[in-house]
This record gives sequence, C-alpha cells and structure tokens, in this order.
Amino acid sequence: MGSIEISENPSWASEYDVGGHYDKKGRPVAENLGLLPPFHLDPVESPGVFHVPNLTKESAETVSELLQQNHTSYHIFLLPESSKGSHLHNHIVHHDLTLWALGATPEQLRGHHHRNTLYQQKPFKEADPGTVKDMTRAFSFRKHLGNEWYYQDYVHFFENEIATLGYANVLQKYLVGGTDLANDIFYRMWMGYVHSIMHVGLGLEFKQMKILAEGFAQACVHHDYWYTEFLSKAEKDAATTALSRMELSECADAARADPIIRNSSNIEFQRQFEGEGKTRKFVMRREMIKDGVCGNAFTELGRVACRYRVDPNDLERETAALMNAAVYLTACCQYPPHECRPDFFLMHGSNASIWHSAFLKEPSLTNMQKARLLEQTGRVALMLYAGMGCPKPDMDWVLTQKPAEKLDDWPKVFERACNHADDGHMSKLIRTFAQCQVISKPYEDNPEFLMKQHMFLPSANAAIDVGPSANGGVPMEGVLHFDFVRGAAWPEAWEGVPIREEGRPSEPVSVATR
Repeated sequence: MGSIEISENPSWASEYDVGGHYDKKGRPVAENLGLLPPFHLDPVESPGVFHVPNLTKESAETVSELLQQNHTSYHIFLLPESSKGSHLHNHIVHHDLTLWALGATPEQLRGHHHRNTLYQQKPFKEADPGTVKDMTRAFSFRKHLGNEWYYQDYVHFFENEIATLGYANVLQKYLVGGTDLANDIFYRMWMGYVHSIMHVGLGLEFKQMKILAEGFAQACVHHDYWYTEFLSKAEKDAATTALSRMELSECADAARADPIIRNSSNIEFQRQFEGEGKTRKFVMRREMIKDGVCGNAFTELGRVACRYRVDPNDLERETAALMNAAVYLTACCQYPPHECRPDFFLMHGSNASIWHSAFLKEPSLTNMQKARLLEQTGRVALMLYAGMGCPKPDMDWVLTQKPAEKLDDWPKVFERACNHADDGHMSKLIRTFAQCQVISKPYEDNPEFLMKQHMFLPSANAAIDVGPSANGGVPMEGVLHFDFVRGAAWPEAWEGVPIREEGRPSEPVSVATR
C-alpha cells in the first residue's frame, strides 16, 4: 500500500461538502465499479507488523473469505446499546487477523470464527443509497453521528470515500487533518475502550481497505463524549502547561500516587447486574470512565495526562516506550497470593498499542500526526489504569510463577494462543507481548523501559496458562470472559482465582522493577 500525494488545497476542504461520488441514480460509484479491493490476505504482501514465519496461502484464502462474511453479515456491536447500557464489540476481524499472523491453520480459523458468530448481531438494516448519498452533506453526515442504526450507511460511505479519494486522503480528511470534522472523528476513535483505533490500525497493518472503512464507521457511531472532553482538554493543557514532560511509565506512577485518581473508580462498576436466575445479566448502566474516573478525577488525571507528550523527532523510541509501558502494566498488575491473571481493561490499553507500529510505518502521516496518535492512546491507557484502581505492579510475582508445564518458547505460546477458545483478546495480547519485545530491545538500558527482555516470555506464558485453569478450561462462554480479571487493584476482583501453591520465593528474582 503506497503513499498517495495529498494536495495542498484538496477539493474536500470545504466543511459544507463532505464528499462522495455517485451515478445519476444516486448509487455509490465505487460500489458499482468495484473500485474498492476485496479482502485479500497474502503471506508476502500483508503478513502484519509481527507474524510467524511460513504463513500459508491456504490460511490467507480462508481468512479473506471469513472477513468478507463478517463484513456483510454482522453489525460492529453485539447488542443494541439499550440492552446493557454500553456497547459490546464484534471482535471477529481482530481475532481472524491475529490468528492469521500467528500461523493458525484454515481449520483453526474457521472453528474460532464460527464459534464467535453464534452471538453476533445482524445489521439493523442494509445501507440505504439515499442516506449514503445524503451523508455527502456535512449536516447529514453529522446528524447521524453516534447512532448505531447507521453503521452500515457509514461503512458504505467510507468505502466510497476510500475508493475515490484514496485511503491516505481519507486519513487526512477524517482523522488527522486538524479540521473540526477530522477532530470530531479523531477523538471518537478511542471511545468504547479503543476499539475503533484498533480497527483502523488493523486496516493499515494488513492493507485491507474495507476494514479501514469499518473502523471509521465504528468511530462514527460511538458517542462516549467523555473521551472527547478528556482528551481534547489534555491536548490543550499539554500545549500550555509549565509542567515538565513525563514518560508514560512515570505518569502511571504519578496516577497511582494520587489518592483522588487511585480512588476515583471502584469494583462496583464491575458488579452491575439486572434480572434474576437465568435472566440475570451483567450491565454497564454506570460507566467506570465516565462516572468514575472522569466523574471524580477529571482534573487530577488530566494534570498527569497532559505531561505525557511525544517527541515527533523520536518516534521509534516513543512508539516502543508506549508499548512497553502498556505491556508492563498489563503483565505485572497482579494480586498475590492469587495466580497470575491479566486485567481485562489494562489488556485493552496494551492491545491497542501494537497498531502504532503500523501508524509509524504509514508514509502519508506526518511525524506530528503520528505523535498525536500516540499521545491519545497513552492517555487512554492512563484512564483505563485509573479505572482499574491503579493496581501496584509486581513483576517478581509474574517471574516466579511456575508454568503449567514448562517455560514454553514463543512458537509454543503462539500455538497455544491459536487454540485459545475466546474472541481474540488473548491472542492479541500474546502478539502484542511478542512485538513489544522486538521493538523494545534497542532500549533495554533505558530506565523508562520497565519491561525488560527476560520478562516478555514468562509474562506471555503466565497469561496463556490461564486458559486451562479458568472456568474448567473454558475461558469464554458467550460474551463472558473467565480468563481475565476486571479491577486488578481490588481483592473482590480476584475472588475465584486460585491461590498460587508455590507462594513467593524467599529470595526475590533479580529483575529491573520499580
């Protein structure tokens, strides 16, 4: 996927004409002419930023077919928002592509894909050509923002925009260009626990333009306004504050040291249920970021978050540092004496970080734009950390956990990830750990890189070991996860997680920790 030259005065600069190219009957030209490429994975052309060797054509063909099935058959959300008070996301694209990069066979790909289709939601409606055409006007484009009903319309709209403007111009116009329109969608990318920015990153990483369209459409139908309020305020404060810059790992320390931030959320956000007996279900009528972190520590966390500022002239180190800090928190925020288990929400901050390797390689983005993308993911990682009660890192506890069998090497861990029967969260985490080890290596002696080379494989092994031990070896039932905790700082989150038999050695392992 090459770079597309961007005009200094693009035709879409007007805020009153969003875009679109249609025939005389109002049908999208791109759809009629088939200008947008079909899904097509290839072991050489689109293996991903991190992948195992010897990817096969057979798996490439299988995952391409499965991605198309998901694209046409399912909504991006699992349920209407009213069902639980918050959106749950369709992770099939994430899972299919991660398994592909980790070397899954066609049989594994089809098995996981089928299992995860069983609880997906069909589209509310087909895309309406009239609505899609109407979206070319700024007023109509904006009036549907935040409305899940129009997801398919936004998908078709962005497919057409990508086909006619080119993906690079779409990135500028709708994400990083700095206009009011771009900024609106820019902040939406991190709504719903970073899923849209993940999707866009997947589209770029694996060179799949329909996934890029899905990612933009997903962002458009989110409406978690508190992300926009927090992130935009942090950006403004970062530009004017006299406070010195801090690394993301230092910001996590500062957040944990502040009692207002540390106590802004609580375990009750993870214990909301409605109904009785078989109808009892988990809901999120009160949301931990909106009602907890932003409701109780907006100013305090913002004061910390604005100090995380990325140097656009040092992007390779900055990208590695973001991943390293996010992975460190996910790996080592444990709760002795319980067995190690990753936190579900910290894991999202970690998993989102891998796609900054794709943004780093994207030639159409400027260094300033890449830095700005990094800053938002880092600041949302801090929001998630606060939402989980700012758990204290304990890498010694991870490194001294006895593996279920032996300390597996990476190929074995990847094989186990390809067999892990969930919706992709665990395999994404494993791939992120592996990619983080690679890009962190040049900075092993940097103090801000707390996750050292010898920590990655034991951390990945501890995470994948959860599969056989959680819920009788069934890590996920429907949409319920048993392979993660929710709220790593609080003892209630660890109820039901086994006590580790071996305890803590009397002689701590010598590792570089805080």
